[in-house]
Amino acid sequence: MWAMPMSKTSSLSQRVADDLRRDIVAGVLAPGAWLKTKQLAARYGVSANPVREALWRLQGEGFVVANPNQGARVRTVDDDFVRNVFEIREAIEPIFVRRFCQRATPGDLIRLRAAAAAFAEVAVGEPSHFEALEAANRKFHAIILEDEFNIPAVEVMERYAGIINATRAKLPVTRSRLRQRIAQHGEIVDAIALGDAETAARVAVAHVRGAGEDLLTLMRQARLNEARAGTLRGPAAPVRKAADHTTV
Repeated sequence: MWAMPMSKTSSLSQRVADDLRRDIVAGVLAPGAWLKTKQLAARYGVSANPVREALWRLQGEGFVVANPNQGARVRTVDDDFVRNVFEIREAIEPIFVRRFCQRATPGDLIRLRAAAAAFAEVAVGEPSHFEALEAANRKFHAIILEDEFNIPAVEVMERYAGIINATRAKLPVTRSRLRQRIAQHGEIVDAIALGDAETAARVAVAHVRGAGEDLLTLMRQARLNEARAGTLRGPAAPVRKAADHTTV
């Protein structure tokens, strides 16, 4: 069956969403920045409607936060936000793993073990290549989510994946965490092969928790490095004052 052609507005909104997402990830649009429809329309050379649709799309992906009667802003990824996202993942992930353990076929296990090995190969060969690591990781976890019937739960767990990955991509890859991920993938596969759903779920929880703790640690370290760099640069130039003592 032929797919319905995209409308001109939908096509433009998709392009604007892609451009907006790219600029947010690159830091061109800073966390917390207001996203004004008129300014964005001028920036991307479109009318207001595609911009509104693009903002709606990116709100669904977690990159944008809509404020009633105020407009939209780039989401600020702080420690509380990261903790909340990983708390949700920690609650949902073991459910998926248990169910996959119940339905996994010998063929599924072969593919899952191969995906774990492929991730390990990338982690050893290209440990600093975040995109390659993330692609290999997605392939592993996508097998577990195949035929999962609770689509709303999958959508909840994956909603903020883009903004979390964009944040993580800016931070260094730690070899200790890579070794832990390789080991945990193997433990999940082994437990599923044995039909041990509870062990597989327990390792899945540790896997998610480790990812969240690693990200929080790296975010804190990045802030500390920025503070140290600011100290080394010295105090900022004094702000000039007008005669009435208001900031100029």
